[in-house]
Amino acid sequence: MKTQVALRLEDSIVESARREAERQNRSLANLVETALGEILVAANSGAPVLSLLDGDDLDDAVAIDDDGNVDDEETARLRHLAAIARRGRGE
Repeated sequence: MKTQVALRLEDSIVESARREAERQNRSLANLVETALGEILVAANSGAPVLSLLDGDDLDDAVAIDDDGNVDDEETARLRHLAAIARRGRGE
């Protein structure tokens, strides 16, 4: 059973979410429901899901495994992708 919910959100968040939903070829409701579901699953698993970064710099970012330990292989991939993104932006 589905329940209709009314939310009051910042315009910029709604517009960003609409664009992302369109990019993924899905509805805004589906995007929000899926995102909330992922957050709740992660919250109930005890695994850390939040990474705190200073600005846009991903050079010091690390990937964390399900046990809360740094995953060196995934960290290397993350940093490699960040480097590619910087090059794409002309940095």
